[in-house]
Amino acid sequence: MKLKFTIILFILCTISSFSQVSKIYKFGKVSQEELNLKYYAKDSTANALVLYESGITQFKEGANEILIETKIYKRIKIFNKKGFDHASFSINLYNNKSRKETLKNLKAICYNNGSRSVLSSKKIFTNKINERWTETVFTMPNVQAGSVIEVSYTLRSPFKFNLTGWEFQSDIPKVLSEYKASIPGNYTYNRVLNGFQKLKVNSSVIKKNCFSVSWSSGTANCEDLHYSMEYIPAFVEEEYMTSKENFLSKIKFELKEFLWFDGSKQKYTSTWKAVDKEFRKDKNIGGQLKKEAYFKKRIPAEILSKASSIEKAKEVFYFIQNHYAWNQKYRFFQDINIKKAFEKKTGNINAINLSLITSLRAAGFDCQLVLLSTRKNGKPTTLHPVISDFNYLVGRLTINNKTYLLDATNKLNKFGILPFKCLNGIGRVMDFKNDSFWINLEPVISSKQLIHTTLKLSPEGIISGKTRTTNYGYNALDRRVKIDDINQEDLIDNLENENDFEISNYVQKNTVEFDKPFIEEFNFIIAPENTARLYLNPFFKDRFTKNPFKSKERLYPVDFGYKKKYQTNITVHLPDNYVFESIPKTTTFKLLNNTAVFSLTVENKQPDRLTMNCQLKMNKTVFNTKEYNSLKQLLSQIIKSQNEPIIIKKII
Repeated sequence: MKLKFTIILFILCTISSFSQVSKIYKFGKVSQEELNLKYYAKDSTANALVLYESGITQFKEGANEILIETKIYKRIKIFNKKGFDHASFSINLYNNKSRKETLKNLKAICYNNGSRSVLSSKKIFTNKINERWTETVFTMPNVQAGSVIEVSYTLRSPFKFNLTGWEFQSDIPKVLSEYKASIPGNYTYNRVLNGFQKLKVNSSVIKKNCFSVSWSSGTANCEDLHYSMEYIPAFVEEEYMTSKENFLSKIKFELKEFLWFDGSKQKYTSTWKAVDKEFRKDKNIGGQLKKEAYFKKRIPAEILSKASSIEKAKEVFYFIQNHYAWNQKYRFFQDINIKKAFEKKTGNINAINLSLITSLRAAGFDCQLVLLSTRKNGKPTTLHPVISDFNYLVGRLTINNKTYLLDATNKLNKFGILPFKCLNGIGRVMDFKNDSFWINLEPVISSKQLIHTTLKLSPEGIISGKTRTTNYGYNALDRRVKIDDINQEDLIDNLENENDFEISNYVQKNTVEFDKPFIEEFNFIIAPENTARLYLNPFFKDRFTKNPFKSKERLYPVDFGYKKKYQTNITVHLPDNYVFESIPKTTTFKLLNNTAVFSLTVENKQPDRLTMNCQLKMNKTVFNTKEYNSLKQLLSQIIKSQNEPIIIKKII
């Protein structure tokens, strides 16, 4: 009993010491308690733990410029081999043609019981990412299970936009994370606190006449900021979520205005009205949309002569889609020339979709460009224009008061359906004739899957079956994408291995007719080892086998991207010498207001015939955190129902 009390007291004292003010953390000194720590009491599954980290930002005078200097310190405990990844670091630095960010005073030490290993400058490497970014990378020496590592360095940036803030949360837990900044009154930044964790410290103090530069006689007051969080849990990514950047706890800064010492102002946070005007005049955007005459000459005459507006629009869409090969680059609003891209038959996202918009305009349609941010890129702010929030553009076509969102970059994409990655809530329509405006990106098309399966048992106990799967909307697109690079023989092998049966007569229908549902049909034979009693699960295709929702609670919404519907109809026929000994139970499970409904209806009105109808409807796209547990229970019920076997017994 005394031993247990001593261990608990040690853990509590250690955690308490970790949460003290930053002055106890001196580079080059770690405690024996930190070295002896075996696990983190608040999360025993953690492979590593940030004991303490800090960032301190100050504005300093450089050579004829003002530098933003941030000193960063991290102390991390490595518990096991799985935590070794957190002993490797990558520091990104930005540059333009005339100036660049620099990394100074980098030092790092790895501590083990009885030894310390200092990072050698020879083990620090610099790599060029692209023309604007480089990275400095290094891995701590002599890392072992139980190591404590500490890293300290200073970042200097001449770019006043690059006061980017501080991330309190990461994929490992943290005991204490704090950020301090002294910002001269010349700079006005918008600030946003992101995420679900609460600040322990949130303070702001004004200091008088604290900032000046040698080339001006003026002085400025400073705002001293201090933010901190304690006991921050690791951020865990789960299924059906958008970018983790939407949910990580962090403080973000965005430059709004700069006041020169002579009193003149320079605004950086614009209005949408100003952005609209700028886009109209920009050679990479508005300038490209003026090339209608060029594209009108290149669209085949038989397309332009079509009488039906919708058919003509579809033909223009597929003409551009088939003409281009996406080069897998985004290059948002940089060096765009759609005439050159068309001649080369390849281009980035902007070149292809601006070509599409221009071509539709050349064909006489009302088509506008839409700015959006992909699901992995994070949601754009709606408070004011932040063009860097966007990384994608698509077309918005209007025909007879009906709108269609179009993306021609994916060869498997149908007219009027955006790639799943684009379903991220909202987009900004850039209407160059009127003001721009926000639109909802939730699709209106029906996305569903229908499966029809017929099973027939022979008197010898051999099961012959036929199944037909029809996918619509996003279900069809998803299936086409999944099997696009799989040859038919491998596809059949995969199905046979998953279900332990032999397939014949496998057929795909509407493989390239994207406006039609995608259909797969095949026959199969099951030869059970024991024909006296058969255990049959008739959900051969696309059944739920595991619950994607594993956490006890979820702090961020479940986002499916689009409404979903699944329906499976099964019919089982028996010969005279077999009977149904046990069949699944009819069941229904609904969420509040029928936002999601699961039902399994089983009928055995005739002794030799069983029918099953299974339906799942997700009647909305996003489920909030209060609905999480109910959604989790729904999936558990589906798995339970779909794994309950039909038991068939031989009687003669």
